[in-house]
Formats: sequence, structure tokens, C-alpha cells
Amino acid sequence: MNSLARNLPPNDAESPCSLKEFQGNRVALQALAFQQCAIGMALMDQNGRWLDVNDEFCQMVGMARAELLNRSYDELTVPEDIPASHTEQQRLLSGETDSVDLEKRYRRSDGSIIWVRIRASIVRNHAHLGTVLITQARDVTEERAIRLALEQHQSSLELALAGADLGLWHWLVKSREVRFDNRASAILGYAKDEVESRDQSVLELFHPDDRSRIASHFEGQLGGARQALDLVVRLRHRSGYYLWLLLRGRVTERNSKGFALKISGTLMDVTKWKELESRLTRLASTDELTGLLNRRAGVQALDQAIDTSHRQGRPLSMLLLDVDRFKSINDGLGHDVGDQVLAVMGAYLRENKRARDQAIRWGGEEFAVILGETDAEGAYTQAERLFDGIAKLADKVDRLNELTASFGVVSLRAGESSRELMKRADSLMYRAKAAGRARIEAG
Repeated sequence: MNSLARNLPPNDAESPCSLKEFQGNRVALQALAFQQCAIGMALMDQNGRWLDVNDEFCQMVGMARAELLNRSYDELTVPEDIPASHTEQQRLLSGETDSVDLEKRYRRSDGSIIWVRIRASIVRNHAHLGTVLITQARDVTEERAIRLALEQHQSSLELALAGADLGLWHWLVKSREVRFDNRASAILGYAKDEVESRDQSVLELFHPDDRSRIASHFEGQLGGARQALDLVVRLRHRSGYYLWLLLRGRVTERNSKGFALKISGTLMDVTKWKELESRLTRLASTDELTGLLNRRAGVQALDQAIDTSHRQGRPLSMLLLDVDRFKSINDGLGHDVGDQVLAVMGAYLRENKRARDQAIRWGGEEFAVILGETDAEGAYTQAERLFDGIAKLADKVDRLNELTASFGVVSLRAGESSRELMKRADSLMYRAKAAGRARIEAG
């Protein structure tokens, strides 16, 4: 069976190929989308044998495309996960569902095991392919590890709230005094009775961004609008840095008229929990190889930047660059060298972009940089500055003699969407390729 990828012109074809010519060939466009997708893509027949895979999929499992074609996914799947895979496959083939989602383990060519999130759908009675399973696959090994650590930490947190390692605090409403027990004081780095007890002084220990929320919640307690206090907030440690604390409490004493006299509660250091949560969030928005924003997060960032630009009337530009002859580097020097190129390019963009700009791995060997508050002239200047430094990056990659990139630079037009802006940038980048590569095209 012919591979979809064979309908594509080579990435490093010497003859120029315009977008207009591509648009006349629907099959070539479909193949282009398949091969340049930022996640692993694969086609399988009804028996679970791979008919075609893209480069991202090959890199994920550490195998060349030729090694995978016509092999069954059972050969890579960890034996314990095969029954679940077969069950989901049968659900698709029987018509019970048109798509399935599952996580399972693959054994890479080097023997290591990775967790992969699979989304599979079915196309029935295709004119040329028959019944085909289309799968998207993403390595979620690190994400699962972090999620497990977070779940374990949350379980420990629930045990701790039953009475282990908690500090106690009391707010005496009439005297406006806050008292911490020894454990609470120690969590904040203070000795017994060293914390200033006036409530206003204690309020100043909270992070400035949390103070209004704290005041609002306590007012709700006094007025009876809130039944319990349950917040994660930042308090300043005696050494000057901020801790994330889980703060819980409720009214524990009232007078004969029902007015609150005392609010008591617990506090617990949950800084590690918040760090795990933050890391998981970063992982979901970051491309692992380059350290840049991934495509999904990049689109969100671009949409936000465009919305701000339209509302505030400020200029916005962006550049799209593609590493020249990347397929030749991968094929000639190996995928490990190709990965080095992408990692070096990611580090270069991170280190050399301006603080207000955002760098994105747009997919494959394509990168984008959102140029905040930058007009067309300023965008071209930034593109030139980045362009001039790329040639020196070849020295940082094993066995690579030359490294260049082709740039497309655009500035936002009135009423333009992110999709329209990216389409113009993409067109200019291809124009740079067609004109001989290693150049900047702006419009």
C-alpha cells in the first residue's frame, strides 16, 4: 500500500513549489497535514497493523518508519495492556463508537517503556484504503509521573488534615488579636509568641495579591454569609519568601445574640503540592524537546495577544521560521542530530527573544515568535537580529556544517484573526523557501 507521505514533495526540493500549486492537490495537502502534525499520527488497518506513521510518531517510539510499517501495534504494546487495546479496537470496528481514548504503554527500540495517550477514530469504506483506524499518540510518561505524585501528595494532605502536622490559629474578634500555636509559628519560621498578634499586622504577612480575598472571606465569616473558611494563600516566612498555605477555619464562639467572638482554624504548608501543580500546568503547555510553548499554548497566546492589540489599538507582529533542509539533516545525520538542532534552536529563541515576546514550537521544524507591541519595521529588525545568529548554531550540533532558516514576518491588520495572520506568515515563509532559503520575507 502506498504511503500518504509519498504524495509529498521532498522538504528540501530544489524546485520552488507555491501554495497555489499545493492547493490544487488535495491529497498532497492531506499528506502534508499528516506528516507535519505536532503530535504522533498513524494509520492502521483492521488488524492493528500500521499502514503509515509520521515523523513525530517515529521519534516517540524510537524507530524508523520502515521498521514500523506492516507491523502490529501489539509488537510494541506492553503485554499487560494488549487486552484493553483489543477491547477498544473492537468497539471501533463493531460500530459501538466512532472514537476511543486510552492510555497504554509502548516499549521503545532502546528497551525503555513510555506511557502514550491514544485517541483513535475510524474511517469506513474509504475509496482507496478500505476501513482504516486513525490514531493520534502523545508521550505522557512524565505527565503521568507528576500526576501520580500530585495524587499521592493530596492523599497525604487528607491524612494530615485529620490531625498530623497542622498549625492552629485563633482570631479573637473583639480584641482584633490573632494567636498562633507553636506549630503554626514554626511553619512560618517564628518562635513561640514572636508573631505580631494584631490582626492588621498578620494581614500584612499575606501576599499583596491575596489580602483582599482574605479580608473578604473573614468578613463573610463575621456576617454569617460563609459557613467555613477554606483557602490556599501565600504567607511570608520569617526569612522573607512566601509559603503556600492551606488555611481552614470557622466560627467557634458566639455571644448570646449570635455575633461571632472567635474564629479558629488550621494552617498547613502545601508549597510542594502547589509546585507539583504548577509543574503539571507548565508541562501541559510546554514542548518537551525545545522548552518553548507548544502549538496549543501558542495558539492561545496568539489569540490573547491579538485580542489585546485590537482592544487597545497597539501594534502586534509575529515571525514564522522554518529550519532549512531539516529532512536532509534527519535522513543524513540521524534523528538524534535532528533533535539536537531543534533543542539548540529552542534554546536560542528563548535566550534571544525580548522579555515581552513569546516563542513557540509551531510544529516539526517550524517556530513562531509573537512580537508584542511591535510594528512592521520593528518586527523586521527583530527578525534580522534572530536570523543573523542562527548560522553560528551549527557549531553546537554534532557533525553539522551549516544551519539556516527561512523567515516569514507579518504585522497584524485591522480585524485580522490569528488564523489569517498565521496564513500570511506561512505564505511568506514558503516564498523565502522558494527564493532560495536562508532569507527573510516580510509583508
